[in-house]
Amino acid sequence: MPAERDQYNAVVGPTGPWPGQDTPGHQGGPTDGVVDPWATTTTATAAGPPDGPWADGPTVGPPTGPDLPPSPAAPSRRRWRLAVAGAVTLAVASAGVAVATLQPDPKPPASEVPQAGTPPQSAAPSAGAPTPSGGLPSTTPSAAQGIGGSPSAQPPATPGSVPGFSGARLTLPGASIGVQTGETFNQALQRSDRTFGRLRMARVFYPGLPPAWNGSRSDVVDRTVVVSFKASPQEINSGKHDSRLASWFASIPREHNVYWSYFHEPEDDVERGAFTPEAYRTAWKRVAGLANRAGNPKLVNTLILMCWTLDPKSGRSFDAFYPGGDVIETLGWDCYNWGARWKRYAPPQEIYNRMIDKSRALGKPWGLAETGSDLVPGDSGAGRAAWIRSMTGFLNGQRPEFVAYYNQVVDQGDFRLMDQPSIQAWRSFNGA
Repeated sequence: MPAERDQYNAVVGPTGPWPGQDTPGHQGGPTDGVVDPWATTTTATAAGPPDGPWADGPTVGPPTGPDLPPSPAAPSRRRWRLAVAGAVTLAVASAGVAVATLQPDPKPPASEVPQAGTPPQSAAPSAGAPTPSGGLPSTTPSAAQGIGGSPSAQPPATPGSVPGFSGARLTLPGASIGVQTGETFNQALQRSDRTFGRLRMARVFYPGLPPAWNGSRSDVVDRTVVVSFKASPQEINSGKHDSRLASWFASIPREHNVYWSYFHEPEDDVERGAFTPEAYRTAWKRVAGLANRAGNPKLVNTLILMCWTLDPKSGRSFDAFYPGGDVIETLGWDCYNWGARWKRYAPPQEIYNRMIDKSRALGKPWGLAETGSDLVPGDSGAGRAAWIRSMTGFLNGQRPEFVAYYNQVVDQGDFRLMDQPSIQAWRSFNGA
């Protein structure tokens, strides 16, 4: 992998600035209310219309434009980190090898840490809602989409009390950003930083095509970002959006890693007949070719699927959605603990082992693009806090590239961290 890509090697430490030297770079600058230079409208909230008309949903109807073959994904950006990450994981797990400790960010005073009962955030689900015809995502995400699919078997008993996170953090912790009523995205980001400590990465969703980078949410976070966008495979494969996507990729700066994903969580869309797995894989290859032409080593091709897809009960096949190892650099996963349904907190091995095993079998780095838990009935937060500490300790030892908490409320559950025990548990991991 080119040297410009930020490295997080547990033996030698980061080779560049930690991407979350985290004071937002746009304070006093553009926010979501600023007119995008490539747009004609402004944005609203994180759950509503996105940052510009580029984020509108795909047009329903036959594709237009020439039937061009997919652009091959250039193999020149394959990363050398795979062998190192595997060796480090084995060393940490088996021998307790000494690692470089990353310096924590300064913690804000106690007065800035929000108390339980923080005003509810607006929903910011991660997938597009079906249109009335059941075909393609609309511009407004549905609360019923994008939280990793259905839960699997009942987990075992709730784990006991777990000590706070300690030691060297071997991954990038972060969260999705929920925008409350009356807030700009930048204000919501700063509030999240005050709540959890300065986030090292941010998860950003666009329900349609991405807006111009400058002044958009992905730009405002000014740190490593995991960003996804959507357009129908039919339109992608027709070449309709080639110019627009090529311009977007070319506009992305080289300061922080950008884990970009085309059409995250496509499984439900395929099952309802919006498009075929073959069309999806072909579209992924085409978009990856456009990204590779930008020549930006900080762009990381990231496929994001549901952990539920790996459960035999789902009836799904991972291979149906996998464009190939020459296209995908990193695997992103959406995995949840369903506290309200399971009425207990599952051990992290039960929730994450399938996706870890699959990622390693493919020889790919991986990360958690969405994870979290709603509260078990009767739990005021202490039980979930213990689960968060257990989860973060387990995942950190497996050395994912990133772990993003899904700090949102949707129809299937309220995953927001609003009680003090849960807030402090995630803050401990993020600020360690």
